[in-house]
Amino acid sequence: MNKFLFPKTAWFLLLLIPCVFLGFYPSYFSILLSPTDKVYHVHAFFMILWVALAIIQPLLIQQKKIAVHKLMGKISYGLMPLVFITGYLVIRHTYYTSLERYTARVAEGISTLTPAELLEKAAASMDIGLIYFIWLLTFYILAVFNRKRIIFHSTYMFAAILTLLGPSVDRLIYNVLTNFEIEYNFLAQNAVLIFIILLLVALAIYQKRNEYSIKAVSVALCIYGTGTVVLMFFTHTPAWRIFVEVIL
Repeated sequence: MNKFLFPKTAWFLLLLIPCVFLGFYPSYFSILLSPTDKVYHVHAFFMILWVALAIIQPLLIQQKKIAVHKLMGKISYGLMPLVFITGYLVIRHTYYTSLERYTARVAEGISTLTPAELLEKAAASMDIGLIYFIWLLTFYILAVFNRKRIIFHSTYMFAAILTLLGPSVDRLIYNVLTNFEIEYNFLAQNAVLIFIILLLVALAIYQKRNEYSIKAVSVALCIYGTGTVVLMFFTHTPAWRIFVEVIL
């Protein structure tokens, strides 16, 4: 598996630990003992298990512990549905909480948004979380369906792991820039997306040079590219609002 990805990929994935912790520290870990809706704790628990599994699996391959790797893969069949269910519930809860907050601001006279604008704003606030959720779900399903085609499986699983960077590193960048009173500009907002796409392009070049199939990484690039276009141009439109209302 590892030979189809970059050398030492398994070790670089250890960087996910500080990225996730630091990214979510202000909004979650620092207030862990404060009153919080249980759905966040349940989702965080399953996500931590998923991060641990994402790090361990490539290391097991690197250490040639194939039997254990396969066992962990079977465990993920039970874990990932729980990640997706709780992730969906968190997104849904956040959406309706945002909608209630915006509606309350209108009732108090603080905001003058129309009902349609309220719905559009609440839907737009779900953009990053929902797109990354769809990416993770899509790549995991592709990885499972291609579990016997090693290069496809490893590439799709790598693409799935990269979805962890968005929610964590985006927050980390925002927190650092805010702390130093630096503008959270377009480049900062999209730094993670740019990095992921460039990384996948580099992977395609690496696989091509080593005469491996680049079909899987090409599909991953198309999926990430499509989601990026949606994020940049469609999340503040009526079409996005309708989509969010239907699925949430």
